[in-house]
Amino acid sequence: MTMVPFSLARIILSNTHPTQRIILREVGGQRHFTIEIGEPEAVAIYRRAMKRYHPRPLTHDLLDNVIAGMGGTIKAVEITDLKDHTYYANLVIETADGEVRVDARPSDAISLLVGGSVDLLVDDERVLEPLYGEEL
Repeated sequence: MTMVPFSLARIILSNTHPTQRIILREVGGQRHFTIEIGEPEAVAIYRRAMKRYHPRPLTHDLLDNVIAGMGGTIKAVEITDLKDHTYYANLVIETADGEVRVDARPSDAISLLVGGSVDLLVDDERVLEPLYGEEL
């Protein structure tokens, strides 16, 4: 499994569509793809990207606090699979006992990496090849 670094390139909020979109772009490459997400998740990502924090912890803030409170740090987000138009991801958490991978929706995991120095990695074989075909 080859993991390719990507970054969050854009958040597209729409008042006319029921789903919102995020665009991920390959670091140092040309490939990009879109993930459709719900409005609450898009707003959470946008708020965190703009550093607009709520006075009390929202769900993603709570998860950050729980992970930190247990002595862990978020190391990476891995988008690991694409099945039936649904993306799958892992949140990679570094703990004193080693790495722990937690199944997560990509939108939730991405909201946790926004604004930090967390890697966003995409599986070349299971996600990118189905989107782009085999590399030439």
